[in-house]
Amino acid sequence: MSINLNAVCDCCGGSENQPILQVFDNKTFGITDGKEITEEFSLKDFAFPTDGYSCVGVNLDLTGGAQELFNNNLSIPLATLVSGKAYARGILLKITYPTNDSNSEEILIADKNVKLTIETYDGISTDYPLYNFFSIFTNPKSNDPSQLINKIEVTNTHASYQVRITALVLLGTAL
Repeated sequence: MSINLNAVCDCCGGSENQPILQVFDNKTFGITDGKEITEEFSLKDFAFPTDGYSCVGVNLDLTGGAQELFNNNLSIPLATLVSGKAYARGILLKITYPTNDSNSEEILIADKNVKLTIETYDGISTDYPLYNFFSIFTNPKSNDPSQLINKIEVTNTHASYQVRITALVLLGTAL
């Protein structure tokens, strides 16, 4: 299988030999060097039960712009989840960066990051850098609040460009 890296992404530094991670139609992630797939990670047998979903699709403003992707609104302390209530259990998240900044200058791949803030069930928040794709899946049927993330938020830390956030939040109802 021959792949033109420049047709796949505009962020690979122009090197035809730069290996990239790519998703293929057969539900497989693959590492490709432009000529062949050298490693594969299959999701053919992946399934995750959901009782609902929420979609997010927004442009995130310049510096300081933040978007809450979900908030389970867990009270602290919480011994068990409320039976019959839907909670966010998983998320697929994609960040799309522009090619050029507000000054029409090309944005280097090294400068493409946003801040991901994850708040755990006990109210502790931690920030992580996020380039493009993020997913988290907790047990879809557990009633243990310590197995849930309470809230996830994305913040654009750059003053010279907007980013596009696309997310699918998967909900599971507590038993």
